[in-house]
Amino acid sequence: MTSFTTASGLTGSVATSRSSGVEGRGRCDSDGKATTFAFRTPDGDLASWSFFGTDGVGDEVPDATIREIMATVRVFTPTES
Repeated sequence: MTSFTTASGLTGSVATSRSSGVEGRGRCDSDGKATTFAFRTPDGDLASWSFFGTDGVGDEVPDATIREIMATVRVFTPTES
């Protein structure tokens, strides 16, 4: 786990995990990976952002691209309409 800060100033922890050799019900033909960024909102609530994708294939999203996307995470608080 490593520390990470977004462009909007959110600071938290990032962890990436990978799975391989998972078989079952014909749904997965490749290995997988997941990256999660967990942080506290300005209100002190715990929040997270996750990316799930394939690992070890030609069109795999590189870790550097995932971090670029993750850097854009910001807190959104919807207003009542």
